[in-house]
Parts: sequence; C-alpha cells; structure tokens
Amino acid sequence: MDDFTVTTKMTPKEYSRVMLTGLYKKTGFIIATIVGLIFLATSILNYFNVINYTTNTPGSDFLFGLLFLFSPILMTLIAVGQFKSNPNLQHEIRYTFNDNKMIVEGETFKGEFLWTHIIKQKEIGKFLVLYHSKRMGNFVDKTKLTPEQLQFIKSKVGQK
Repeated sequence: MDDFTVTTKMTPKEYSRVMLTGLYKKTGFIIATIVGLIFLATSILNYFNVINYTTNTPGSDFLFGLLFLFSPILMTLIAVGQFKSNPNLQHEIRYTFNDNKMIVEGETFKGEFLWTHIIKQKEIGKFLVLYHSKRMGNFVDKTKLTPEQLQFIKSKVGQK
C-alpha cells in the first residue's frame, strides 16, 4: 500500500472519554466497581436498619465504597490534567503509515515506530490506539481513515 497520512487533534473532552471507556472495560476496575457498590449498599442499608451488618467503621466502609466506585474517574481526572499540561498533545499530530513503519510528527517532535515495536492496537470510540509500550500509545482518529487504510494498520500490528 502507498504511504498515507492522517492528522489527529485530540481535545481534553475526547481524551477523558477514551480514558474512562478504557478503564471501565478493564477487569480490575469492573471488580473494584462491584466491590464499591457492595460497600456502599451495605453501609447504606445498615444505616437505615434494613440489614443488621455491624462494623466498627461504617463511615469508612462508605468512603471505601465511593473510592472503589469512582477510582477510574479520579484516574481520568489526573490523566486529563497531565494531558492539559503537555502542549505537544494538544496540537495536531500527523501520522504517516507505510509498509515498514509509522511516523509521528507534531509541532516540536518527530518519532518513528517500526511495526514490530507496536505491541497492540485497541479501538476505543472513534480512536485507534496503537501501543508501543504497555502504557503508552498513539491515538489515531479512525474517522479519517478509509476501511482499507484501517485494515492495513490492523494487519501490520503484531507482526514479528
């Protein structure tokens, strides 16, 4: 396939949506949400004497429930704060794809990633996230790709 270029500019609102969607799909956060709901439900039901669940710390059970339930939101708020503090992420980023690599260019940086260094891809909302480490990836706007281009990128990810 011939080289093709896609330009993406992600807003903080889009970034927070992608982060929340990604976090709430992870098994650990699903379990934490369920545990949080259980903590909240038992402390509320105990408070209204619907159940007789005795604990020395009903207030802390309620707080732990809130913490477990809203931990993805707290993590997203921290991540969005980091996103807003990095001006490189708020400018347009050009992604050029060819048979050998992906080239990422912003206003103040340029990077190249061989396809063998892209360890996985994930579709979250309108973005295709191409991971080059467990926690770092590039967000490519799928709406600007043709179906053939999207299939080309997917076929290249994970090839060794």
